[in-house]
Amino acid sequence: MEKIQIKFNDVTDVNKFVRLVSKYNSDVDLYCGSYCVDAKSILGIMTIDLRNQMWVTCNGDRTEKEQLTKDLTWLAVA
Repeated sequence: MEKIQIKFNDVTDVNKFVRLVSKYNSDVDLYCGSYCVDAKSILGIMTIDLRNQMWVTCNGDRTEKEQLTKDLTWLAVA
């Protein structure tokens, strides 16, 4: 499973991120350390420390994973 490393700068980024990943039919998860939350849940994301780097995974097909990677370039950590 491919992981995309991201970092939020502020709560506005979280809101934009949730709206974006909610368009996907597949499950999208957000990992921060040992925590895993539903990336489509703004409440779930707000329970973790937004200052840390996180990883996103998508359980969809290859096309959907590639599209998600493109869609998240604005949050990606190099």
